[in-house]
Amino acid sequence: MSSNNIEILEDEPLADLTSFGVGGKARYFARIASEEDASSALSFAAEKGVETIVLGGGSNVLVSDEGFAGLVILNRITGYAVEESGGDVVVSAGGGEDWQDFADLCVAKGWQGVECLAGIPGTVGASPVQNIGAYGQDVSQVILEVRCLEMATGKVVIFDKKKCAFRYRESIFNTREAGKYIVTSVTFRLKKGAAPLITYRELEEKLSCIPLPTLADVRDAVIGIRAGKGVLIRNGYESFKSAGSFFKNPVVQRARFETVERLVAGHGEAASWAWPLPSGDVKISAAFLIQSAGFERGCRKGRVGLSPYHTLILVNHGGATAREIVDFATEVRNGVRERYGVILAPEPRLVGFSSSPF
Repeated sequence: MSSNNIEILEDEPLADLTSFGVGGKARYFARIASEEDASSALSFAAEKGVETIVLGGGSNVLVSDEGFAGLVILNRITGYAVEESGGDVVVSAGGGEDWQDFADLCVAKGWQGVECLAGIPGTVGASPVQNIGAYGQDVSQVILEVRCLEMATGKVVIFDKKKCAFRYRESIFNTREAGKYIVTSVTFRLKKGAAPLITYRELEEKLSCIPLPTLADVRDAVIGIRAGKGVLIRNGYESFKSAGSFFKNPVVQRARFETVERLVAGHGEAASWAWPLPSGDVKISAAFLIQSAGFERGCRKGRVGLSPYHTLILVNHGGATAREIVDFATEVRNGVRERYGVILAPEPRLVGFSSSPF
């Protein structure tokens, strides 16, 4: 069927549009390439009286086995606009652009600011939603503004950095305003010709043999590190059906951290597993908690398990259902909570579940 020149599909399978490779069908499905397409899709959803969600790269989502009873919009809005001023470069990228393609473009042009975020699967439009970050960089550090369509009205709304309310792996778009907007473009302020800022210990070690690393050196090192952990979804590299890190690194109060510290003392303590924050709270490695709670790399239960490279990554070994992934994740989560009193929050967006499975 069609609606205002946009094709609407019915009962469209979603599993192949996600990196987990699981999930049921969308009752309605639309692929958009412009804000006009998005407006048409939203009008259709309003006419049908159904809920709407947006998919980008499908790399940070878990779709239920029952699928989604409303309209799924696949964001494929592309294109770039570039303005240079002094040492700054302002780049606006379509929300449907592939994130790795964008990172590669910035490195090739000598625009500093996202080289440590190479290898993260997904789209440009998803980057502010999750406030993606890795190896010492967060995308919030370089975002100038986010252009959206409000789903309820179809109106254009522009959020500056402050209004995005960025925090660790959070923004207004996945907290209090979750599901209310389609990100049509993101504008970044990058540094022209600047040297990479290398602050992450693992990255420093990887680059220690290079006296003056370039942006390309950093990008390649990050890709190498991610490949070694089995989290790189890219041709020519070993990868698994997963959503990347399944749990966020928890932030706990100092008193709780001291309790955890006593419990882990002498039991496989890692060199770096906790990071004090300016607030006085402490961020703890979820991967370390999972492993020290008895869940080793590569452990599995049927068709679901942990990556052989990293305990934070849940893997569909083939043929798994969303329910099997949820059950295994719950087992891991309960194990950490029972041992350390720390509750792990899932990082992927949960779609089509009648109630939160966690």
